[in-house]
Amino acid sequence: MKRFTFLAIISLFLISGLSAEEENPIKFKIEKSSPSVYLLKVTYPENFGVQKEAPHRILLNAGSGLKVVSADLKLKGKVSTRKKEYFESVEPMQVKLEGKGELEIHAKIFYCDYNRNICIPGKILQKEIIQ
Repeated sequence: MKRFTFLAIISLFLISGLSAEEENPIKFKIEKSSPSVYLLKVTYPENFGVQKEAPHRILLNAGSGLKVVSADLKLKGKVSTRKKEYFESVEPMQVKLEGKGELEIHAKIFYCDYNRNICIPGKILQKEIIQ
């Protein structure tokens, strides 16, 4: 009986761990605007919103050959019609880069899934190649 209870508890932790590792719907997309200026866009599905007043964190780490000159990484955007405390869409953020190489984006973005009525802090690690 003790063994069955132990296995049940372990199974419960494994199942909850797998559901906690669901894919994050928040993604970044970087597009070149001019020779050294890029736009960092936050993308997510229609049934999601990004919290307006949350301690979002976005860090950019440049690899060798690339330098982050400046970056305005504050989230601004259109207010959601569903819930006023969320952005319906986030405006692109301007990033100035010099050189070529790999750019790592580390972020913690607080978002809400309207269909499931849950709000989650999404951790994002994304790598982009700057040419």
